[in-house]
Amino acid sequence: MADSRTPFPVSHLLENPVSWPEILSLAVLPAFLLLDVATPAATGRARWWRSRALLVSVANFWLTLWIGQLWGSFFGGLHVFDGAVLGTAGGAVVGVLVYEFFHYTYHRSVHRFDTLWRMGHQMHHSAETLDAWGAFYLHPIDAALFTTISSIVLFPLLGLSPEAGAWAAAVLTFLAVFQHARVRTPRWLGYFIQRPESHAIHHQRGVHAHNYADLPLWDIVFGTFRNGPVHAPWPEQGFHDGASRRIAEMLTFRDVSGAQR
Repeated sequence: MADSRTPFPVSHLLENPVSWPEILSLAVLPAFLLLDVATPAATGRARWWRSRALLVSVANFWLTLWIGQLWGSFFGGLHVFDGAVLGTAGGAVVGVLVYEFFHYTYHRSVHRFDTLWRMGHQMHHSAETLDAWGAFYLHPIDAALFTTISSIVLFPLLGLSPEAGAWAAAVLTFLAVFQHARVRTPRWLGYFIQRPESHAIHHQRGVHAHNYADLPLWDIVFGTFRNGPVHAPWPEQGFHDGASRRIAEMLTFRDVSGAQR
């Protein structure tokens, strides 16, 4: 099916006044970065980590804008399902749930297969500490593929309205950053969204497994859910000290992880 709906939040952002979900999407990362600056520094943080992570995040921001525009131009208004009938709230909820299934599948695959791991995702796991600065510390291929999944699921597949897609994107952006924030949360929250304590298990040195989805639903369904402890010390993160600085090697697909995944 096809219609005249603008297919992607990026297009909507560039062609229309900025909406609340778009403002929230843009504000989430800066807000958590300020929170990180205001809290005690994490142990194990590599030298120049914040500067390096910020530069990578800014580069990925512009890359994902371009990727979203690219898919929008390619598909136009084509869509398989007419998710616009769900309205803004209903469409956003369905969009997040369906996207998270594909996110889980992709995320688990890049941990499972060596080529996919080296082609991108190991860079995200190289960070020696879990904090908001590392939320978008991604290899450009990894960033492009995550964006491709959300762009295709929300619009060509589900056919959501631009408003529903924008709210879904805002929720997903919040979840992506929140799970990397160095904040303590109650254990019950981990059954609804991924907590930082749970994501710390996913990034834990020598582990790099479990908790693949932003919503624990899919990890619970497929048996990979691990709810992190409440007051335990933060576990060591990454592969080894200095791994996050080996950007040139990771960009050229060399394994710096020692096969930890």
